[in-house]
Amino acid sequence: MRSHILFVVAVGLVVALVAPPAWSQTKQQVMTITATEPMTTNNPYGESSSPVYSLWCHTYGCLGRYDYTKQQLVGILAEKWEAIDATTWRFTLRKNLKRHDGGPGPTSADVVHALKRIRTDPESVQSSFVAKVADIVPVDDHTFDVKTKGPAVNLVVALFDRFIITSAELYAKYGREADRKHAFGWGPYQLVEYQADRRVVMRKNPHWTEFDGSDTKGSPETVILQQMREPEQRVTALLNGEVQVAKHIPPQLVRRLENRKDVKVQRTGGIEVMFVAFNNKMAPWTDVRLRKAAAHAINRDLIVKRLLSGYAQVQDGIIGPNQMCYTGAPQHPNSYDPAKSKALLAEAGFRDGGPEIDFYTAVGRYTSDRQVAEAVAQMLRQAGFRVKLHTPEYANFWADVRRGKTPLYYMGRGTVFDASDASGQLFGTGGSPRVQYSNPKFDELLKAQYAETDPKKRCEIWRQMNQILVDDVPSHFMWTHKLITGIRANVDIKIESSGEMWLPSAKMR
Repeated sequence: MRSHILFVVAVGLVVALVAPPAWSQTKQQVMTITATEPMTTNNPYGESSSPVYSLWCHTYGCLGRYDYTKQQLVGILAEKWEAIDATTWRFTLRKNLKRHDGGPGPTSADVVHALKRIRTDPESVQSSFVAKVADIVPVDDHTFDVKTKGPAVNLVVALFDRFIITSAELYAKYGREADRKHAFGWGPYQLVEYQADRRVVMRKNPHWTEFDGSDTKGSPETVILQQMREPEQRVTALLNGEVQVAKHIPPQLVRRLENRKDVKVQRTGGIEVMFVAFNNKMAPWTDVRLRKAAAHAINRDLIVKRLLSGYAQVQDGIIGPNQMCYTGAPQHPNSYDPAKSKALLAEAGFRDGGPEIDFYTAVGRYTSDRQVAEAVAQMLRQAGFRVKLHTPEYANFWADVRRGKTPLYYMGRGTVFDASDASGQLFGTGGSPRVQYSNPKFDELLKAQYAETDPKKRCEIWRQMNQILVDDVPSHFMWTHKLITGIRANVDIKIESSGEMWLPSAKMR
């Protein structure tokens, strides 16, 4: 099968079939899904976002996934997992898999290789979610132990769908070229074409056996992820039948899809937490009074009502009603209070207006992100801030955020079901530089919740952590979107709270 694949460098990075492409078969066998997230590299460890993890999980394969319908973890490459002791988790890999090129199934050596690449590959940006991992020790070819640096009761949730397993054999033979010319894994779909920031094509793995025994015969033979960042473009493409699934439909465009026999609208409660983030080491956000002033200036309820048509749920803190360990609203939330905002500005030395601030947002990545940012900017101006709004290309915006170079920005943190990893990444001392916040008490509690096996006690710890984040305001939490997806009438597919979908369960008629 290797001879069937040719990689060509044109505009961006392109992977293409020499043989007649699978998507030239009957139209019913092809499902095109709009993508809004940048796809900048075919290195499976070179991006960190829910859509990208989903892509590589479907192709190379990951340990497993959380089934939001069944409300339980289910294995993909892993068939069993268990806690051996407080710092050891044991995983067993499935033995009935073949690599897409006919090679052997995944082994413990491949898992060790994946951890090494996550940590040492110069292009990797995924090291934060394996920060708790001390080592991975093979027990036999299909069994391995994950040793953690301390107790980690949430390890399985943290690793499952983001720990992408690639072939140690192919990487040893081809190096980085393995990602370009020998992108073979064990997932339910095989990578066929990769055009950076344009489209990805996947072909169904004919040897795949669904782990829960469900029928995959009706799932699409070919899946295309087509980059479309503009909402109008996504809706038009759906109505014209150019795509079968249009993600992130903004509320103001839902009416175009209603009362149509050829399309349907699916609404899903989301767990992507949207927030306005302050870089706590960049002026003026080193002053908690100014962070609080900004938070009190933003009328979240009004934005949800007017701009989002009610398709969002305001959230005080990193944990809300759709997430694990939610125990109710925190005390003293940062509610809309323009008088308090102006008083805090005056207390910080800005009685006559100011400070001057730069505010950044993505455009087309999140639901109505530009419109939301424009509303927030206006509210901040009304409180007295002098705001300059920036709307850079998402790839540049995300790169600067990831490097800690953005002082104030609006964005989301995807798949926050168990908030441990997200909180450690964003707010733990030494986490990613996106927010650059540090609080010893928060760090102490973060460490404690990793070791607490009693669910009730663990959730009480989370209540304390959430309150610290509300009091210190390293970021001002906004809401979780109700995800709106447009789907052609001949497609049955479940959009999960993460915003992603499990392709083998899709049906096309």
